[in-house]
Amino acid sequence: MPDSLARPELNPEFLAVQALLRDSGIVQADVLATPTVVARGHARTYQAFLNQDPPPLARIEEHVLAHLSPPLRVRLYYPDGATGPLPAYLHAHGGGFAIGDIDSLDRWKREVARDAGVVVVGLEYALAPEHKFPTARDQTAGAIGWLRDNAAALGIDAGRIGIGGDSAGGNLALTTLLQLRDAGDPPLRFGAIVYGMLSADHDSPSHHAFGDGSYGLSTAKLDWFWDQYLPDPALRTSAVAAPLTADLEGLPPLLLLTAGLDPLLDDTRNLDDRLTRAGVPHDLKVYPDVPHGFIAQTRLLGRAREARAVVVEALTRHLL
Repeated sequence: MPDSLARPELNPEFLAVQALLRDSGIVQADVLATPTVVARGHARTYQAFLNQDPPPLARIEEHVLAHLSPPLRVRLYYPDGATGPLPAYLHAHGGGFAIGDIDSLDRWKREVARDAGVVVVGLEYALAPEHKFPTARDQTAGAIGWLRDNAAALGIDAGRIGIGGDSAGGNLALTTLLQLRDAGDPPLRFGAIVYGMLSADHDSPSHHAFGDGSYGLSTAKLDWFWDQYLPDPALRTSAVAAPLTADLEGLPPLLLLTAGLDPLLDDTRNLDDRLTRAGVPHDLKVYPDVPHGFIAQTRLLGRAREARAVVVEALTRHLL
């Protein structure tokens, strides 16, 4: 891997989206400049803007998993016109383990359910610093167990379940896969890791090239997120919390998506290398001219729609 990375120009369409956000008065969350509660409010407003004009679905239902601690709210998006037990795909949202909620990527989850013909599951996992590791990971794994245990009532095929997530959600997806494997539970069919937040080690070419905040996400913000989620420094190199240090053998097929202008780019590249050495089947797609977080912008950005189509194709290939 090179010691440094070039700084290519941002996608012109992405720049137009940024201008629209500014003109609309949308303030993006900044945990370094505002209190956490304010940053969470900005994140909700930003997501609501991106989620405008959502595609309608005939059936969306919510449940509260009261047996988990704390109780976990989940939302199931059912594709129209589907019959029989359906595959399910659980997607954990990003936000550095500290911001975001069940409405994050709401439009995207609707679109994936519609296009892939699977039940998409969103969740409102507990956030740091109020709830530190391993709460969010254990809730995510608990949601998978609940889907399996209640598959018949939910109209889901317990043998065709996948998991994924973006950013911090990519961490939760991968650590959940590892937790299920290590517990000897039946493997899931598929996983999608989208610009995952997988390592607390930030001495990498992508952090040096893109971590100054010019493209939104910064190394300083990521340090803050890890501090909230893993205040114990010993966990920073633990396989259960920072999965790039884990033994990756025995995982199901994975799809890796990442942004080229992202300090987390090397997390995905390193995961790609380690999966290859572990013999885990996987595909990698890099979108070179967009930054972290771009998949949420399917209403406005062609690159986001391209990435969504790649996820849909992988879901239909592995789950249908």
